[in-house]
Amino acid sequence: MADKKQKKSQLKVDRPLKKEVKQTKDLLSDLNSKINNNQVSEKEKRLTLIATHKKITNLLLKTTPYLMILFILDVVMLTTITVLFLVSAFALKDVAQVVTRFVVLGLAAFMLIKFTYMNWFSKNLYFKKIVVFKYKSKVDKQKFRAVREISFTPIWFLIFFVASNLWITIIVNFELQNTFAQSGGNELVLIWAVFRTTIDMMLLPSFLNSFNKIADNSKSVDANYIKLIKDQYFSNKSLFDDVEFEDNYLNLKFSKNNLVSKNGLFILVNKDELTRPDQGRMIEINNEILDRYKEIWESYVDLLENRMKAKFNKATVHKLFWLERIYDTIFLDLFEI
Repeated sequence: MADKKQKKSQLKVDRPLKKEVKQTKDLLSDLNSKINNNQVSEKEKRLTLIATHKKITNLLLKTTPYLMILFILDVVMLTTITVLFLVSAFALKDVAQVVTRFVVLGLAAFMLIKFTYMNWFSKNLYFKKIVVFKYKSKVDKQKFRAVREISFTPIWFLIFFVASNLWITIIVNFELQNTFAQSGGNELVLIWAVFRTTIDMMLLPSFLNSFNKIADNSKSVDANYIKLIKDQYFSNKSLFDDVEFEDNYLNLKFSKNNLVSKNGLFILVNKDELTRPDQGRMIEINNEILDRYKEIWESYVDLLENRMKAKFNKATVHKLFWLERIYDTIFLDLFEI
């Protein structure tokens, strides 16, 4: 009877990331087969290590369609503005040049305002995010989703954003200079001065915010996490084996190193409020979430172990840094350190 209830419960739990979990296991299996093969050269082992973990981390990164579309539109707009700017500056003359310059000024001003707004209010989000787990079920006949998504912004995206902002600013200043400052008349010069001052005041905090993000993204992660977990990975291989849930599955307790997970990552199971079937489904999902973190940790330990066995050039070390940063982001989000 209990088995029937469990089967019925499992049918009501949707696991969208099941395919990714299987792919990760297959990738790690193939990697370790090659790493332990003496006939494979050290160079090929290093390349395989990077390629495999890049595939694994890509499975963790999911594209947000509307952010991807916005990014593509930004690239298209930047390209259009650049082409029109170069054409108006070097190819056109007379009326055609004047009209094109006003078009360029309008488009560039729009992009400048957009970039400034996004910087001020931290809206310049990367079009991919880390999805640790995603489950769908029903509680009391209502749809229920358990999802853990973490924002992650690679350094190239921030640099692109700053460079685009800088280039647009140059274009706007150039067009303002040509349109107002050099056209004669105190009124036009005054308009140019107002625009120039406004742009400077808007951009200063915007650029500072961007540079701070780049600095934060480049600096090392939390020292406690590094010392307690990452640097001692050899003693933490079984980190997720000796764990237990606290009361009502509020969080997870790691007995070996006296750590706990953050509240809210797992589903709260209030036995006074939920029916037995609902409790069973929630507990089942919590156990699978735990297994998911365990699988990701095993992948990370594999990367850390194999990284220590070989020497890498600077370019490869840089790639390793960003692969590790994805894993670090997940576990910094997990642990209450």
